[in-house]
Amino acid sequence: MRPELVVYNARLATCNAAGTRVTALATWKGRVFAVGSDDEIRELAGPQTKMVDLGGRFVCPGFTDCHTHLTQWALLASGRTVNLEGAQSLEEALGRVAEAVDRVPRGGWLRGRGWDRNRWPGQMFPTAADLDRVTGDVPAAFPNHDGHSVWVNSEALRRARISDDVTDPPAGRVLRLADGRPSGVFQEGAMGLIWPQVPSPTLEELVTALREAMPVAASLGLTGLHNVESGDSMRAVQALRDSGALTLRIVRYPPASSLTALIEQGFTSGFGDEEVRLGGIKAFLDGALGSRTAAMLEPYENSSDTGVLVMQPEELTELVARATEGGLAVALHAIGDRAVRIALDAFASAKEGHVGRWPRHRIEHAQHILPDDQPRLAQLGVIASVQPAHMLADIATCERQIGERGRWAFPLQSLQRLGTHLAMGSDAPVETIDPLAGIRSALLRQGHDGNPREGWYPEEKLTAQQALAGYTLQTAYASGEEHLKGSLEPGKVADFVVLSQDLLSTPAEELAEAQVLATVMGGKSVYDPEGLLD
Repeated sequence: MRPELVVYNARLATCNAAGTRVTALATWKGRVFAVGSDDEIRELAGPQTKMVDLGGRFVCPGFTDCHTHLTQWALLASGRTVNLEGAQSLEEALGRVAEAVDRVPRGGWLRGRGWDRNRWPGQMFPTAADLDRVTGDVPAAFPNHDGHSVWVNSEALRRARISDDVTDPPAGRVLRLADGRPSGVFQEGAMGLIWPQVPSPTLEELVTALREAMPVAASLGLTGLHNVESGDSMRAVQALRDSGALTLRIVRYPPASSLTALIEQGFTSGFGDEEVRLGGIKAFLDGALGSRTAAMLEPYENSSDTGVLVMQPEELTELVARATEGGLAVALHAIGDRAVRIALDAFASAKEGHVGRWPRHRIEHAQHILPDDQPRLAQLGVIASVQPAHMLADIATCERQIGERGRWAFPLQSLQRLGTHLAMGSDAPVETIDPLAGIRSALLRQGHDGNPREGWYPEEKLTAQQALAGYTLQTAYASGEEHLKGSLEPGKVADFVVLSQDLLSTPAEELAEAQVLATVMGGKSVYDPEGLLD
């Protein structure tokens, strides 16, 4: 038995538990056959083995993003919805909307996402009247940057039958004008007043968007991701897989509303195969910082508001207990310090007296954790699923919304020292899906403007090795796949990336210049624009 491919003369980070560095790797039948020195691995080659000299380039396992909204990202990346990310003013956002109005099919809705009033002068929420100026009678709905508010125009209000005296639903807010009428922005549970009227993308639209987005993901070194979306997304993924166009390993976390059906059908975390598998269920506990809906223990600055709980503690405790006994991990969105504490209490309750395998439960985002609660994640075996790139926008937002309490936001190194498993991702399309951007953010802790230069609470910076593990071995651990991927070790899948710079030795400030040169999944090239592996 001889390897099919040997790459040598490389700076190869295996990302195994010991942090082993080698110079060569061999693959066979989609698996890592061996790793070692150039001489050791070249001796294994046969006459049919493809030999590739990488000229000292850096190699590491393929990246996995632990938290994405895959089809939402694909629709945006393929230009099928309006991208409002990064708009620096209301007028800039409206300009982007205006450019898309004429492309809306007759009777259709104008969709998009990503506006962020925290970036705008005055930081005022937009209104339906603002949108009306450019949309006319075309109904329009735009979730904001964090996805916890939706901005609609007057035609959307009419179609959703929103009256002037509409009341706030449970765990939701209808923002209002000075005279009490709905302004056109709906938060958290109130978004449910709008979404039933907005047509979902067709399966054909989703499949086409995913097909066009696969090369983008490969060009960023991604070989896997965890997807927190509903059944339509899964059908699109399956269609892509059936056609042979799926170049990502997908771990799925459907909504918590799926729990009963999953238990009744006997599904548990890990069901599936190496390409598509079930990770668990996704649940929400609170909102987001930018919308002032993250649940905090103390009020936001200059306010009596402490955010929103979209599920009561007793409901959460029951949900986590049922999922645990059913063998299903819970990926629980909790951003505010109050939400994180309630989440930890629910996991602690489920663990008390539990017999059998403990699911890989996780707190999604886990942004604000007080010191007393930080040790509890490792103690309870709960994973912190974090998105370092959120700091690009949230540093300024934290300073404005919670002041000095920002010290306990994104406590990555503190959690690392305590033994917490840190799995990393992007929350795409909320932030860029580029793993290198997430790694840089974990190392630098700076905002979009590059400040503070020394890093925001620099004691919480991660090392390069820790950050790289967050996108490789730790994401594999989060889905119970550390036996299969996340490091380059014999028997594991041959998913790896070739980069222009050594992520473990290049100064963090220079990593912005790092480029993905080639991406390999299962021993086959899925991105290699310059023929490096030919």
